[in-house]
Amino acid sequence: MRHRNETDRRLETALANVAQSCRAGETLSAALRSANDRQPTRIITRILERHDSGATLRVACESINNEDSLPPDESLVLHVIGLAAEVGGPAEQHFEALLHTLADRRNALADRMVQASTARASIRVMTAVPVLVGCWLAYDDERIRRVMFHTTAGLACLVIGVLLNVLGRAWAGALVRAS
Repeated sequence: MRHRNETDRRLETALANVAQSCRAGETLSAALRSANDRQPTRIITRILERHDSGATLRVACESINNEDSLPPDESLVLHVIGLAAEVGGPAEQHFEALLHTLADRRNALADRMVQASTARASIRVMTAVPVLVGCWLAYDDERIRRVMFHTTAGLACLVIGVLLNVLGRAWAGALVRAS
């Protein structure tokens, strides 16, 4: 996760440099080149390699996007660069909107991670408390131990309770992982 955050920050810094260079009057390809010189990224380097081989920026972006299964953010970057190259005009507006979108996505991911962490903590508490209370009650009172461990109904309740607890923990964990 840490590597991905570093890659995302490098990409966002490079895109901010592209927007700044475009605002200063550079062409899109020159802005990409100067941004990549200051903050090299894998995706912009690949675009420039294809562009240096004779492909237009739009074709370079489309070919990279079609060849690889890229993370959604990189795929979005390719679409925006290709669109900015095809449409022309003030490209800095495209990159500023892209930067806002990437920041929104990063914040949404962080929120989901916090919510998942909270859910995991709740799952641990909700599955640990019944076990701890049952152990404490069995330790504290001999009558409960006798019913719980020496009768068919007590053993059935104990086994069913443990199975439901394990099943509930697994189900809730699967729901958290899926989100």
